[in-house]
Amino acid sequence: MVTYRNPETGQLVKAQFTDSWMFEKQGLRLFMDGMGPGYAFEVNSLNASLQVFIGDAAAEAVGDAETALEKATASRGLLAVQYNEPDLYRYTDENQDMVQAFRTGNDGMLSWHYGLEITKLVMTAYMAAERRQTIDLTDPAVQQELQTYVPLIQQGRGAEVL
Repeated sequence: MVTYRNPETGQLVKAQFTDSWMFEKQGLRLFMDGMGPGYAFEVNSLNASLQVFIGDAAAEAVGDAETALEKATASRGLLAVQYNEPDLYRYTDENQDMVQAFRTGNDGMLSWHYGLEITKLVMTAYMAAERRQTIDLTDPAVQQELQTYVPLIQQGRGAEVL
């Protein structure tokens, strides 16, 4: 959960983010939802227009399930088929933006500084999870600590907080 002040209105806003590579379902899931005054939205990449069920006989007939079922978390069962993965995950737009930025000698849509801020948010989230407490990212001591902070998960000690 991230609390921040809207720079245009001064209003305090809360945002909640969750993600996991350990999600056990029929493939790679990108899920997000949002709510605000008078609106709501939801995106779930597993809500595909094509789903395939693979039974035991079919799964056993495939020599290399990893090659046949990229991003699947199982070699059998219900799988969502994404017919246009580059557009779904926005790879195409990211690549076009990067090429244009290199050609013109400008920053991309999301600059290095933007990436740095996202990295700080992620590292602060790891820190908060490890300490089981709220972390104030505006605190100068926290900013200083983030300069050398290495999350337990990156140190191979993630089981200590899982």
